[in-house]
Amino acid sequence: MRFLIALLCFACSLPSVAANEIEWDALVPQDYDPSAIYSSLFDEIYGEQQAPDGIADGDSRGEKLMDAIDKAWREAPLKQSLDNTEVRMAGYGVPLDGDEEYVREFLLVPYFGACIHTPPPPRNQIVLVKMAGRGVPLDLALDAMWLEGTLTVSSQDTEYGTAGYVLEGKSAEAFTGYPR
Repeated sequence: MRFLIALLCFACSLPSVAANEIEWDALVPQDYDPSAIYSSLFDEIYGEQQAPDGIADGDSRGEKLMDAIDKAWREAPLKQSLDNTEVRMAGYGVPLDGDEEYVREFLLVPYFGACIHTPPPPRNQIVLVKMAGRGVPLDLALDAMWLEGTLTVSSQDTEYGTAGYVLEGKSAEAFTGYPR
């Protein structure tokens, strides 16, 4: 019995795994260059023409270009080294599931209005958050917040965009700025 108590005391004294604070660029593989991809798509669709000042409604080439960009964003590469890591990150919420007081599932995005306005960010800039318990208060989920939890690399389609990561949220708090 004493051995069991000693073992329990020892286990309780071990430090917990600290969450690694990350910023949004940490979710993007270093060798990913979206501007090169978009230039390549433009050249493929428009050929050697100079970039138009605008794309007219109904222009089939413009629609083809937007479809190609949408596909590239839904397939944007993910950073596999982040799989199953404890993270702390800041972002804005886009509620998906909850009630009038709490949100249990939402998208975390790098800027206000992402996913509400189209097109949504690439999947390596959208995190699907699944909170434990009741979730987070609705007013917090609609504002900038800090989240902490276990991040996994997993592509998930939602009504507002494709998330490349899932965060099993353990805690959430209002964003008060980045530590200095």
